[in-house]
Amino acid sequence: MNILIFNQKGGVGKTTTALNLGVGLSRFGDFPVTLVDLDPQTHLTAALGLKAEDSFWNVTDWLANRAGTPHVIGEKLSLITGDPEPAITPNLVHFPIKHDGFFIIDAPPVWNQTVAHLMSQADWILTPLEPEFLSMQGVSRLFQTMERQKISRNRLRLLLCRFDARLVVHREVRESLTQRFNDNLLGGVIRKSVRLAEAPSYGWSIFDYAPDSSGANDYLSLTNYWLRQKHLKT
Repeated sequence: MNILIFNQKGGVGKTTTALNLGVGLSRFGDFPVTLVDLDPQTHLTAALGLKAEDSFWNVTDWLANRAGTPHVIGEKLSLITGDPEPAITPNLVHFPIKHDGFFIIDAPPVWNQTVAHLMSQADWILTPLEPEFLSMQGVSRLFQTMERQKISRNRLRLLLCRFDARLVVHREVRESLTQRFNDNLLGGVIRKSVRLAEAPSYGWSIFDYAPDSSGANDYLSLTNYWLRQKHLKT
């Protein structure tokens, strides 16, 4: 199953979601998981305790279809490391046809040819967003972009991150999103958590850093959602 994590707005929990969803799927599922750090900021690579400049084969090589293997992180988890200066290549990479697990891409917060190409191939597009009213405008623009690219909106799933039920605005935004995008909005949310912000600085997922935290519980719920989708597909 191929999942592209994308939002044209940065700082919404995209890399945090890629990290913890990838670790969760590899730990609680029976499938191999490959993460791809497509963002030139290489935050996903750093969050897994690696340095992009130390990689001999990275996302640029993958995009250019050069032979190589991802960096092994754990028993069922691997990473195609990021590149702070990804080379522009005329080739367009394809998701691995025979991948029997999860292939998860942390995309940059910009729309470009590579993102469009990978989105057209993805089984699902997962869009993390913050509970603010401007987020709904961003979702509407994303739907318009997908429509122009002839990408079905049925493949899009929206994930509210940094949600605080004590805040009226967060509850109002969730209600508005439910009314406007009910079929695309995931029922679970990722609650605001200091532990989620702290974990990457240690090169750990939330499951290692604070396994009993609200963040770990929320990402476990998200993990279980995608495991169900995988089983339904197979």
